[in-house]
Amino acid sequence: MKLVRGMLAGILGITLGAGLAGCGPIGVPDSRLVEPGGAFEFGLNGLVRFSVPDGGGRGDIRVRFGVEPLPDDRPAPPGIITVGDMVTLDVQGDITKGRIAIDYAELPTGVRPEMLNVFGWSSDLGGWVPLTASVTDAVDRTVAGDTILFDSFVLGTWRVATDAVGDSITTHNGVVLPIKEGTDRTFWAYARAAAAASLTDSVEHLSGPPEDLVCEPKATNTTVQAVSTPAGRVDACVLAGTGSQQVRVRNRLPFPLLLDLPADGRVRPVVDAEVTADSPDALDGVRDTLLTYLTGAVAVGGGQTVTLEMQPGARGPVRLTGRLDWSVVALDAGLRQFDLLLPNNQALRPRTAEALLLAHAEHGPAAREALAAGRLDDPAVQALLRAAGVTGSGRGIADVFQFASCVLERTDTAAGASQDVLAALRTAGPTVIVFTSECLNTIYEKYLPEGSRSAKAILDTLKGATGAIRNAVPKNDRKRGTGQVTITLTPR
Repeated sequence: MKLVRGMLAGILGITLGAGLAGCGPIGVPDSRLVEPGGAFEFGLNGLVRFSVPDGGGRGDIRVRFGVEPLPDDRPAPPGIITVGDMVTLDVQGDITKGRIAIDYAELPTGVRPEMLNVFGWSSDLGGWVPLTASVTDAVDRTVAGDTILFDSFVLGTWRVATDAVGDSITTHNGVVLPIKEGTDRTFWAYARAAAAASLTDSVEHLSGPPEDLVCEPKATNTTVQAVSTPAGRVDACVLAGTGSQQVRVRNRLPFPLLLDLPADGRVRPVVDAEVTADSPDALDGVRDTLLTYLTGAVAVGGGQTVTLEMQPGARGPVRLTGRLDWSVVALDAGLRQFDLLLPNNQALRPRTAEALLLAHAEHGPAAREALAAGRLDDPAVQALLRAAGVTGSGRGIADVFQFASCVLERTDTAAGASQDVLAALRTAGPTVIVFTSECLNTIYEKYLPEGSRSAKAILDTLKGATGAIRNAVPKNDRKRGTGQVTITLTPR
């Protein structure tokens, strides 16, 4: 008989384990020989089946199946509902790709079979990753997907909220993304619609109307001079604080800029570790931590105000220089995709970013090159992770740094991407988006099968960034020479 225990007790608050006592022992190993290019091999009384496609493995491949409740140390992301127990897979042999199918029985109210997807556990990432090429067979009550992960699997779907406006889903960081009306009711169709909504949210976040610049009480011992082209489009002030002074910079241009920080570390970004999960600012601290390590800069979105911290005892003027830069758009869009598709990644948490910033002065320079290459085993990277207290998040941290380094290096080669940005929106934008997709793919292919159509559909949503940015920038601002900034802080 099929071995299914319904929804996880932590989600529905019910347990059906006692009712299964007569179905036989749970988790008894069931070994099978799987031939590459052959048919599915069944296990656990038909609950699970597994196959290896042509080219997905060589020689004798044996698999051993097991099943157990989802353990506490492998929680589902907040935006995902899991269905049934966790299926474990022990693989012996040379294998690079497989296809797994899991049966389901009764579904919770509101969960549609066609919305189900298989999730694979990545021990490197420490999280559940949605499998691609998903197919739901409502007759056989089975969900299948392709995988390059061979640890454990569980069925799940988006935690969909429905109101008068329509459906929405929630990312791991708590960002609520509306689903376009008429979207096919499948897991990956909802993922694509959410990615498109996330891109729209990102563009609005980076090109919105100016926020208020609040600086009370204003520091009396520092003179601030802000010069921008055109004049008056960037302003700054210094807020008196305890032991340090906070510098607030507002970008009134309709496009994000990079602000270079002094190399001596006298000024550093402040990460808002208490930012609410559903805030559009949730990933800003992560992005600025990446920039601090890789380029010694922070991002200031169009219309946004950022807070920097000036270390006490600074002598002489402190100069910050900035310019409009496409890489900010690419980084923001990429981090939001990671938040959607690679959940449970603690590297995307503001508290992780804050911990890394605190360790930057002592450990950052030595670890920079290895982080940029994603080399998690480098001694300098390991020393950094230990100092920051985030060793358990290492793979995710290395991934986002590798992606960010790829974006920063490649956007510099796009004509008009860092000079005369607003005048070159039409030509530079598409090139930057291609680079962003390629950089994202270097990370996706660690967890998803190469060339996945499901992942490509998500990446394709990035193409909407160019038009959205052009629409957000008034024609009067699309001029050459726009966006150069110098901010000078002079202690009295």
